[in-house]
Amino acid sequence: MLVLVRLLPPEVYGQFGFVTALLGFLTLYSFREFLGHTLVVRDAGEVHYQDHFTAGAVLQVGVFGLANLVAFGLRWIPEYAAVAPVLHVMSALFLLDLPSELRVKMLERVLDWRRLRVLHGVALVGGGALSIVMAATGWGVYALLVPTLLVPVVFAYDLWFRAGWRPTWQWSRRRFAPAWAFGTARISSVSFTSAANVLEASWLGMLSFATFGIFGRAVGLGQLLCGRAAGLLAQAVFPVLARIPPESESYRKASALYLRGVAWVVTPLAVCFALLARPAVELLYGPQWSAVVPLLPWAMAGAALLAVGQTGYTVLLARQRQQACLVVDAWRLAGTTLALGLLAGSGMQAYLAGLVVVHALSLLVVLGWLRRDGVVEGRTIGAALGPPLMSVAVAAVVGHVVGWVAAPGGMTLPAAALEAAVLALVYVLALRAGFRRQLVELVRQLPEQRRISRWLWLEPVA
Repeated sequence: MLVLVRLLPPEVYGQFGFVTALLGFLTLYSFREFLGHTLVVRDAGEVHYQDHFTAGAVLQVGVFGLANLVAFGLRWIPEYAAVAPVLHVMSALFLLDLPSELRVKMLERVLDWRRLRVLHGVALVGGGALSIVMAATGWGVYALLVPTLLVPVVFAYDLWFRAGWRPTWQWSRRRFAPAWAFGTARISSVSFTSAANVLEASWLGMLSFATFGIFGRAVGLGQLLCGRAAGLLAQAVFPVLARIPPESESYRKASALYLRGVAWVVTPLAVCFALLARPAVELLYGPQWSAVVPLLPWAMAGAALLAVGQTGYTVLLARQRQQACLVVDAWRLAGTTLALGLLAGSGMQAYLAGLVVVHALSLLVVLGWLRRDGVVEGRTIGAALGPPLMSVAVAAVVGHVVGWVAAPGGMTLPAAALEAAVLALVYVLALRAGFRRQLVELVRQLPEQRRISRWLWLEPVA
């Protein structure tokens, strides 16, 4: 990202955002949602990968054809004609997804995080290098999209050649029925989210791909810092939650710690980058992206709220509460539509402020469902949201004073780095001083729990 934003103009990022939204919408109607059923099945004998592959072959070929039809249609719309060839190329994703996603779910099912990490890492490093080479040699938006195909290629290779798995083309309507019910319910729910993304991309893209590119860089930084961390944690936690009896005390405890962990991490990140928007944008994106600066505080607030809301959403989904998830997704579509219609014409800041309200209300709806189900209580929500908000408020004041003393004439990069470091240090110290018990409970779930406990002067972990 640090290199690509200095090689590619905002229009390219706008085209990238539009194509990505279309691919996400079409992916919704692929076999991914049906394949997700393999993670919520508690009895390993009820997981039928051959049935999923056979059904997936039919679905993926169909979506591949649909993507190319959409690309042909875009050629006749002047505002979108430039991205039609790109969509043709990226339609290959749906064919590669068939073996790739099957392998991913196999590894998630057995909790083989080490292999997932290695395969994903190889693909990301290779894709990043290829992106830079393509951007430097003038490939434009293809430099952002084509290298992402390396991820499914790597997982497909692992399925065919390392695992030696081969399809037998078996399929049973009776065996596939639970996956079909799960997948169709999920498609109905996630359709609202995907439709909101496509509506947003189409609306803003029609205004200007350059405007959409600026908007995308602001939102993208929030997703990178808040959404990505929460998303990766959800990928790891969801298969575990799905195996715990949903009415048990263990499920409630795991859900509470999961919600607390995400909230305690994304809150200081959002506040820090909102306060230091200008030096952060100049450092990460370069001065040519200065239009992102006024958008970043709103984007970070929305990203933090969305990350915490998605955490609760994941807990609901692990309990197979698809109807509750449907309500949340329907509201997000309605809220995004209202924000676009009422606020987008007033500028991107107004629109992002509207999205903050949408995500805040979504979080309230999710927490309401969790309380209704008895998964969380008021004190659980308080332990997740209260400590980080109070601690980051103290840390922000102290950090800002230190930054002002270090650079009274105007914020510089060294002063911004000092302010960020002080904010992080004071935040952790405030948590330790005021919320020691909750911090200990959280640290005990971390991989390096003993070392972290020593760093924070906490009691030894048993």
